[in-house]
Amino acid sequence: MKGRIEVYVDAATEIALREYACRHRDRFPSVSRAAAHLLGHALSAGLDEGVEGLLAPTIVRVVREATRREIEDGVGALVERQSNRLAALLVGSGKDAHRAARMTEVALGHLLADPARAAQIAEEARLQAGARYRPGSQGDGAVSGDRG
Repeated sequence: MKGRIEVYVDAATEIALREYACRHRDRFPSVSRAAAHLLGHALSAGLDEGVEGLLAPTIVRVVREATRREIEDGVGALVERQSNRLAALLVGSGKDAHRAARMTEVALGHLLADPARAAQIAEEARLQAGARYRPGSQGDGAVSGDRG
């Protein structure tokens, strides 16, 4: 349905409107159609401002939720990878410490020229350190070989 409205514009606006219609004559066969298009576009942009106010809280909420999920997913994966890495480093450190203790025992046996006394000193050190450092404990990384 079409309606008729007479609109009075200043001379510069009329010239601009006619030039616009001329440049886009393939889309708008008349100045009236070009004016209707421009007016409709301007009005819809004005209406969007009101809609923007309604949509803004929804958009902000959706963006925040997506951001929160992305951060949680990323941080969760990062924490898991770092925890696994830390666990591997701790296990490696424990194995290295046990090897170092065993090598110290062997070196002490050579220095004292008494492997039995070195073994006794090493056992006393293990008792003081606690059960987790004794040979045969789970995950102790013991070095095989004789004690002397």
